[in-house]
Amino acid sequence: SPMSAQDQQYDLGAKIDERYPIDILVELAQIPTEVPLGSQTFMEPDDPKLVHYVQNGLRPKLDALGVQHITDVPDNQLLVRYGDGTSKTSFLVMVYTATQHHNLMEDPFSGKVANAQEWGYDEPCVFGQGVTQNKAHHAVMLAVLKLLTEQKVRFPGTLYFAVNNEGRSSHRCSEQILQALDLKPDFCLLLASTGMRISLGNRGRVDVDVEIKGKAAHSSVPSQGLSAIEGAQEFLNRLNKLQLPGSHPILGRRHAIAYQVVYEPMAPHTLPEVARLRVDRRLLPGDDVDQAVQEVREAIGDLSPYEVSITRGPHMLPALVDPQNQGVRALSEAHRNVYSEEPETYYGQGTFDAGGPCAAGVPAVMYGVGGGASVLGEDFAPVRQVVGEARVLANTIISLL
Repeated sequence: SPMSAQDQQYDLGAKIDERYPIDILVELAQIPTEVPLGSQTFMEPDDPKLVHYVQNGLRPKLDALGVQHITDVPDNQLLVRYGDGTSKTSFLVMVYTATQHHNLMEDPFSGKVANAQEWGYDEPCVFGQGVTQNKAHHAVMLAVLKLLTEQKVRFPGTLYFAVNNEGRSSHRCSEQILQALDLKPDFCLLLASTGMRISLGNRGRVDVDVEIKGKAAHSSVPSQGLSAIEGAQEFLNRLNKLQLPGSHPILGRRHAIAYQVVYEPMAPHTLPEVARLRVDRRLLPGDDVDQAVQEVREAIGDLSPYEVSITRGPHMLPALVDPQNQGVRALSEAHRNVYSEEPETYYGQGTFDAGGPCAAGVPAVMYGVGGGASVLGEDFAPVRQVVGEARVLANTIISLL
């Protein structure tokens, strides 16, 4: 018979089928979801890889569990609803699909289970590109839904699981998911690779897209052209002089730094005609996105004889959540129940999707497995952490809903 949340209390996480999420993760790790290396670092949500992963990888597993309330959201996204909905309390958990890191793994889609002592984890781990960023969290989502459906757990609130295809460094996918919800969530958890710590906030970021146009010429006669390389060098010299005063007591400072330069055409012994640069302008709470771009524009000024175009690219907003928020307290208590110690909290230096829900009035934090080596190297998730994340999530759900 159905068991109420009161009956389950905080024992629910202990009922997780430990083998199931690992078997699922091994399978998902063999399905490519990576953004290809190159200057085009964005991935569209309807990229064939992501369509295959979501529709042929995840959806059949949801169907196999007997999950009843699955809604298609625009851009190849899925929304699962669970709970009686007799109270107005709701909790949104988002898991992502596009994989940006660990691009130089030797065997990125092996799905092997092996010891990762070489990288500091002397324990069984699942290897595969994207296991820490995405796929471990999909396995956790499925394991929790398996538990809820098999145990016929009832609670008055509403749980939403969203499969989010954001790969464009924007909040567009989250905005579509929030619009598809019946209720505005009281709390949002982004399952991400935090090393089982709780990320309470981060700076925002806007990409400043720059195009510098000169004139191509053979490298033996540079005077007959206008090398875009020298134009880009002058741009960078001026950018480095840009002073961005002020800082946030928790999140740190603003900055503007070029992270990509591409020249065209790349031809033999030819000085390129065009330079395209992307500038990472970090944002603090209260920063205006357009004003941040204008500050870069004014710092560069007239770059004659080069033609210069400076435009606003994708952006993500800052996130900051009160440590005493009810959702944070529930997540922390669930972590304590599983690990018998307080979870570590931190404020990340990167920019993440948490800023989107926060800007919409939904407090959003990040939590999930650790593992993995360098940003380009091996990716792996410790088996015990995957199971631990599932236990913590199950207990958080019961506490909140």
